[in-house]
Amino acid sequence: MEASEIEELVHQASALSGAPPPELMDEDSPALRDSGQSGGIYLVGLIGGKEVGKSALVNALAGSRITEETSHGPGTQTVVAYVYRDAAAELEALLAREAAGQYRIVMHDHQRLGGQVLLDLPDIDSRFVDHLEITRRMLRHMLFPIWIQSVEKYADVQPQKLLAKVAAGNDPTNFLFCLNKVDQLPDDASQAFDLREDYAQRVARVLSLDSPPRVFLLSATNPAKFDLPELTRLLWRQKPADAVAQSRELANRRRQRSMLGWLTQQDLPGRAGRLARLDEEASELLGQRLGVPLAERAVPAILDDPAYRLVMTDGVFARRVSRWPIVNMLHSLLWPLRVVVGSNMGGTPAFGGTAGLVEAHLPTGNTSIARLTQSVFAQLNQSNPAIASLYEHRKLWDAMEADLAERRLHRELTETIERQRQALLLRLSGRHGLIAPLFRMLLTVGALVWFPVLQPVLKAVLESDSAIHGARNVAILVVSVLSTSSLLSSAVFLILWYLLLWSLLRWDTRRRVDRLLSRWKTAYQPDLSLNLTTRVLEWIDDLAEPIRVQREITERLGQRVETLRGELGDGAKSAA
Repeated sequence: MEASEIEELVHQASALSGAPPPELMDEDSPALRDSGQSGGIYLVGLIGGKEVGKSALVNALAGSRITEETSHGPGTQTVVAYVYRDAAAELEALLAREAAGQYRIVMHDHQRLGGQVLLDLPDIDSRFVDHLEITRRMLRHMLFPIWIQSVEKYADVQPQKLLAKVAAGNDPTNFLFCLNKVDQLPDDASQAFDLREDYAQRVARVLSLDSPPRVFLLSATNPAKFDLPELTRLLWRQKPADAVAQSRELANRRRQRSMLGWLTQQDLPGRAGRLARLDEEASELLGQRLGVPLAERAVPAILDDPAYRLVMTDGVFARRVSRWPIVNMLHSLLWPLRVVVGSNMGGTPAFGGTAGLVEAHLPTGNTSIARLTQSVFAQLNQSNPAIASLYEHRKLWDAMEADLAERRLHRELTETIERQRQALLLRLSGRHGLIAPLFRMLLTVGALVWFPVLQPVLKAVLESDSAIHGARNVAILVVSVLSTSSLLSSAVFLILWYLLLWSLLRWDTRRRVDRLLSRWKTAYQPDLSLNLTTRVLEWIDDLAEPIRVQREITERLGQRVETLRGELGDGAKSAA
């Protein structure tokens, strides 16, 4: 598991819960940040407060005076580094970045210590803020810190707090603990051992260790006494590359476990459970307050409104009748009459269009959809504090946001009815080809020629015993055909004929439209984009979407955390 992956989980969980990330991820945290430093060096540093004997111990470990010993004044103010000459350039690049102008490098020629750098750092209890900041920055790169306390100050709380912060990103097995100035005790042996045991117990409690760590008893002024010779032999032996790599791996795993411990503390499964219950409560309230009025009253009222049928039929009928000569003119002449009839059929006036149709039926009873939406989320917001953060940018308990939600529902229902109209036009507007146009011309233009002219002429010819000859007979025939009574009867018949064609065409159109509309009245028809009930349910689901999305994200994060805990073992639980 890469540390970056866990850090990404932490950022996601922090954004989810609103809790700040663990302190070891802060920019100014002293926790080890880069345990795999470039190059071949590793840092060993003395960490301690003022007058605990750090500088004297550094000189004793180095076997020469590399730093000034201070028992008064500001104490150690800069980073003093004891490094092999060939590694000085690599170290200087790091110090120039982290302690610019506040470091001093002392070079040696001991090749056996070529990869190890011994550091003396400013006091962690200095009253100068910049001194402490230098130490904190260097701790971010220090794989092997040596925690040194004097017999007078070993119980101080501040070093213990710093130790806990550093240990969040580094494994305690990489630490060394020293109790200095043991020679100042009246009874060196017995009191020193008692203090060492007490100090070790305190460290074990701070680091949650199963057993107290080893504590070196030191006297920098009497190097031969106590544990200083052993500590010197330990530090004057460069660690093998595989041992350093193992220490770095332990530090990485410790950092991962600390972050995973923070993730465990967020109780993501419990949070997901609470969100699931909130989702269920919101869905139930929305279904009762909005789903029932809209799906069981508003939508059926729209579908059963005669104006809806007219809106659906008129577009298809106008498209079909436009292909019928003469009948299309009759259709235009009948427009005022159809408006009057449609206005007196009850329901919504058809000339209000789809928007007017939806507007007429969207309120349920005496309460608007916006008011119902507002009341639902006001109740949810009062009963569950999580609603405020989930709907931070869409406060549906406010009148303005509730009005916007109602307008969106209005727009979606209007667009759905428009899609229905387009679907009807596409399916029922008639077929193109050769036979259908010829058939329409025969029934319209052909009737106009046949009934007033061809039929009377043909009748006269057939009723005559002999062929019609002479101008007189032709004139008589023309006069009879163009007579007032003949033309009037033909005109009346043609009007009735075209009205019959118009009526049959309209009946056929309504029959086809009704057949398709009957499918769209159910929520089970294949094309859900044409179903008003489906659109209402999707709108209601969208109102509860922030809760559902938050629940799903929390559940996924909780599952990933459980997987990581299994990969990293029980150490994650102890780190928490």
